[in-house]
Amino acid sequence: MEKNRRLLAPFNLIVTHLPGYDEKRQALKQIHWLLDDYEVIDSRPNILLLKVPDPIAAAERLRRSLPAETPILRIIPVIETVYPSVEEVRDTVHRLMEGREGSFAIKLDGHLYDSEGRMMHKLDAIKVIAEGIENPVNLSNPNTLVYIKIVKYRGRYLAAVYVGKPEGIVSTSKR
Repeated sequence: MEKNRRLLAPFNLIVTHLPGYDEKRQALKQIHWLLDDYEVIDSRPNILLLKVPDPIAAAERLRRSLPAETPILRIIPVIETVYPSVEEVRDTVHRLMEGREGSFAIKLDGHLYDSEGRMMHKLDAIKVIAEGIENPVNLSNPNTLVYIKIVKYRGRYLAAVYVGKPEGIVSTSKR
């Protein structure tokens, strides 16, 4: 398997919402009202995969403008997508962490696979990813958040990776 294959997934923003058809429709309505340029690439139960010109700016605009009563739970900008193998995610995260100063934390939403295709425990995968990053770990107040979300797209699982400020991930439950 070729190392570090970047996947050109057509989405760069993940929006999760409360379960239900009406909640999905309401989430789509709010996105339509608040974002000028977006495309819905795929939707699954409780999740929308979108393509926007700038995922970080779109997440910030939604953070500032979403009404208090929203079915949207979380908005995740995606910097890169790779296969959900711990090696590919580790290499991607290390490259995206280059030049970043201060502390970091890793959050893994889903499971990664080892080199033999076996599903790993989350903590073991996080340890593999963090190994070799020189920055100090700070789980409560990091300067940089590494957020990895495993999503299914067109019958295959992908690891969507965000590396940036913790406030770049919008969680409406924290509002």
